[in-house]
Amino acid sequence: MAKLSASKVFDQPTFRHFLAVVAGLWLGLGILLAIVSTSNGNASTATDPLVTPVFYLILFGGGSLWVRWQYHRHHIELKTLVGRWPHRADWPYLIGLWVLLFMFSLGAFQVSFVLLSYVLPEFVTTTLNESLFLGAGETTIPWLYNLLMVFLLVVAAPVLEEFLFRGFLQHRWGTRWNPPVAILLSSILFGILHGNVIGLTMFGLVMALLYFRTSSLGVAIAVHALNNAIAVSLELITRLTGHSEPTSLADFRSGVWFGAILLAVSIPFLAKFIRRNWPNKKTPLPYWVNRNHALTR
Repeated sequence: MAKLSASKVFDQPTFRHFLAVVAGLWLGLGILLAIVSTSNGNASTATDPLVTPVFYLILFGGGSLWVRWQYHRHHIELKTLVGRWPHRADWPYLIGLWVLLFMFSLGAFQVSFVLLSYVLPEFVTTTLNESLFLGAGETTIPWLYNLLMVFLLVVAAPVLEEFLFRGFLQHRWGTRWNPPVAILLSSILFGILHGNVIGLTMFGLVMALLYFRTSSLGVAIAVHALNNAIAVSLELITRLTGHSEPTSLADFRSGVWFGAILLAVSIPFLAKFIRRNWPNKKTPLPYWVNRNHALTR
């Protein structure tokens, strides 16, 4: 098969084809789950929380494998897409950037969900009292559920989501339109799929720009993993110290000032980072930057 011209490299796979693959996986898993529930006579199998991490891993993992296969078919080099780890990674800078993102995410959640609580109080109350980890009586196999959640959040999600949102969508939409549009669309989609829309849209935006800045998907994965690892650690500390009492809506609303402070502190620095690293329509995508570096070595 002849290699495609540079302008056609990321024409395939398309986002709609990716959605079709994920929808097919979802349908197949749903049918399989229904068969299992019917065969063992236990309808609660379909609603067990253990289903959630399993579905995530199969849908995102299967979708990523399909994209990887399509890239192989169309001669897109995974090594070039991922890029090299920077020769001298500026860890103080990366950790500082993560701290600002964490502050912004917490602040955005606090402020936006306080406002939402006046419209959907029951939804916000339920969200506030959800836990990453479950005990006996909450799921059939608590240890397996909790182990899967740690693996999903600290390992699988950073790798799969950065590959799909930054590696795949950023290059697909950046080729179809231009880098700024690709960054905005992929970041908004990332935020919508994570619930804390404002906070996680900003997170996706910074990860996208970090990928452009370093041409290394590994850097974005590392920051993403650090973010999730800290969130998991805080949850574990809360449970182990016995400070996991339900949060009342009144207490949550009274803390809105804290969220506002976090936003006020983090926004100026994040805005400066975005302004300095924002690409123009002609900025080459990370794949081509890495390819050119490989050719000139």
